[in-house]
Amino acid sequence: MPRTRRIFVLFTGFALVCGSLGLHGQSKRGSEEERRTARVQGAYLTHLVKFTRWEERHLPAGDAAPKIVLVGEESDGFVESLQFLVRQSGLKIEGRDVELHHFGKGRETEAREMIGQSCQLVYVMPSSSFTPREISELTKQAVIFGESREFVTEKGGDVSFVSTRNRVKLVVSEKYFRRTSPKLSSKLVNLKSVVEIIPVTPGSSAAQPE
Repeated sequence: MPRTRRIFVLFTGFALVCGSLGLHGQSKRGSEEERRTARVQGAYLTHLVKFTRWEERHLPAGDAAPKIVLVGEESDGFVESLQFLVRQSGLKIEGRDVELHHFGKGRETEAREMIGQSCQLVYVMPSSSFTPREISELTKQAVIFGESREFVTEKGGDVSFVSTRNRVKLVVSEKYFRRTSPKLSSKLVNLKSVVEIIPVTPGSSAAQPE
């Protein structure tokens, strides 16, 4: 099987399984379609982490655990799905077990403190007041993840989910591939059925977080 095809199967297969199966103990919140989409998004996110490289300088000091921080409120089970997937897959960043932290409404100060101290990925939910610019001012070592195409094309985020016609796609800024750390594997460039690459030109919104 060609390498690109193997990566596609690896990247999308687990997401499809998660989308069709219920997760143990997941609450009955939102519609079934929303919960399915949340499971697929969680699977895609964990796979993106596996295909991302962080240099040592962008990892916590000593043996401390790398952190994924979620900010904002949600109602479709995404947080619970991601918690399950992180535990189930034994997700690691550069060989270290990952910690997942969720900060809902009213906990923005705590979130800023953790993001500023050491954080490898920040997921901004639609209800959050955090912007890619604010996050990039707090840390230079985190992938900035969100929802909607505009999160990347207009706000300068690194990657986002776009859900249309019961399908989930990834919109990825070209800078996520080009920088040295954190850097997404170029192997995903060819997965055009699930990944849209947004070119970055000097002065463009995608080049500068807002």
